[in-house]
Amino acid sequence: MGQVRGNNKRFLSDTPEDLQGYGSLEGQGHAESEAQGGFGLRSINPGHNSVLVVDDDPDQARMLERIIQKAGYHVMSCTSPLEALGMVAEKQFSVIVSDYKMPEMNGFEFLQALRGLETDWSMADVPVILLTACGDDLEFAALERGADMFCEKYRADALLAKQIRFLLEM
Repeated sequence: MGQVRGNNKRFLSDTPEDLQGYGSLEGQGHAESEAQGGFGLRSINPGHNSVLVVDDDPDQARMLERIIQKAGYHVMSCTSPLEALGMVAEKQFSVIVSDYKMPEMNGFEFLQALRGLETDWSMADVPVILLTACGDDLEFAALERGADMFCEKYRADALLAKQIRFLLEM
């Protein structure tokens, strides 16, 4: 189940079917996608569709990068939440995808630090997808603490690009 903020309301999504229509672009251009009845890319900062991946496992970070790039997004990644905070202070991202279990700070701590950053743009408006390799009943806790969506890593290949797309279309 994933959750999304929109118009100050929260929506829960139980299945991948709930995100239908938000599939990957698979190399289609913005205008081409809209002409085919699809959804054009939109983000908080129009024309800026970059995603930051934060995962302490370099192999996982590369795998997540490939999934997101395949969907047509620009991706940057880092293996440290502290490094990610520095990157976010310098560059605006459309969506942030973060692992939950990391050695320097967990995903909740990262999310709290992220939302508290003082930047030229509002960090409260940047959607965050929290990932985990273990269910641990973290989903509702993540959503209660301000994550916009939640994804288990084993489902990332099927859901992550759709979740990003959904958040950008809100």
